[in-house]
Amino acid sequence: MANFKNFSKQDNTSAKPMSEDPSLYPYEARIGLACVWISVSILGLVGNSLVIWSVILSKKLRTVTNAFVVNLSVADFWTSLSYPWIAVALVSHDSWPLESEVPCIIAACQLYTGLGASLYTLASIALNRAVLITQPMNTYRVWYSPSKVTVMIAMTWIVSCSLVFIPLILNIGELGFDPESNTCSDIDTNPRGEEYNLIQSLGFYPVPMLIIICCYTALYIHLKRHFRKQKARNTYQESATPADKSIGERSVSLSVITADTSVSSQRELTADRSSKSHRQAINRQQVSITKNLFLVFCIFTLLLSPYYISLAVPSSRKFVLYGVTITIFNSCVNPIIYTINHPQFKIVLRKIIQCRLSEIPEPSDFLKSVLTINRRN
Repeated sequence: MANFKNFSKQDNTSAKPMSEDPSLYPYEARIGLACVWISVSILGLVGNSLVIWSVILSKKLRTVTNAFVVNLSVADFWTSLSYPWIAVALVSHDSWPLESEVPCIIAACQLYTGLGASLYTLASIALNRAVLITQPMNTYRVWYSPSKVTVMIAMTWIVSCSLVFIPLILNIGELGFDPESNTCSDIDTNPRGEEYNLIQSLGFYPVPMLIIICCYTALYIHLKRHFRKQKARNTYQESATPADKSIGERSVSLSVITADTSVSSQRELTADRSSKSHRQAINRQQVSITKNLFLVFCIFTLLLSPYYISLAVPSSRKFVLYGVTITIFNSCVNPIIYTINHPQFKIVLRKIIQCRLSEIPEPSDFLKSVLTINRRN
């Protein structure tokens, strides 16, 4: 396949002068973008490491939903590893500056597989929340057993890797140093480069987005109906007349024959109220978690859309580098959202950041052993 490197090795009469930069972007702009990529890489590696460690250190966070959250952090961590190499590509001139282009090819693979895995993980999270809230608990337990969750997480990576590598095996597209965008990505000068871009934009974007939109729409409709019924029930109870209440009290008093029975009934009533209050608290927490994860999806979509739109529209090729630079902020923004808003993660993450590991709720066996060793020392 013809590419820029082979072209540059042709006769000097037909080759471009070395002083001419084949990139579509000014060198000064690329230096600024390289600084952004390095900064996001550091934030992404540190932030996502904290999210992963929070699950390792606290048993409280070891839920089915958080298994997908950790997978999202792993995908963001994996993607962040590629950014320093892409920064090297950005500050180079007309070719990859190192002897081997292998690091650049690996960085391109990390970038695309990580972005794809992130999108399909967000779709898995949306589906998980929809089943958890709209379906009976028995149904949820059947669909989200440990083995099935493992398969679901593995599929996010299998689908992503398939979309990246199968076209390459079929000689559609090429990964490496792209002289037009000065990045480690798919090479636009490849004869079938546009086909590869189209496969990525169609495979990574519409399918998970459709799943996510359908799931959150179903959640919204279900929660709206639930709170409407709850409001109507509360309104009916508050509008009951005193006569109705007295009749209810007399019927209760007639059914209570002895003092022991009265005490027993009172205990059962208290237990029922406590159970109901507990269920309501759990429901409020689940709604709060769902809102937080929906916020993650909204920010992810906002940052990702410019890049995939630029891939699908050939005339917007000059915007691709800026679009992907916007997209990479997804790698570091999720840990910030969890630290501020997530009702479960924010407590553990803040304790880790403050180096107060002994105050982490429900410490894991690993954390207990570490704390025990520290006390002995």
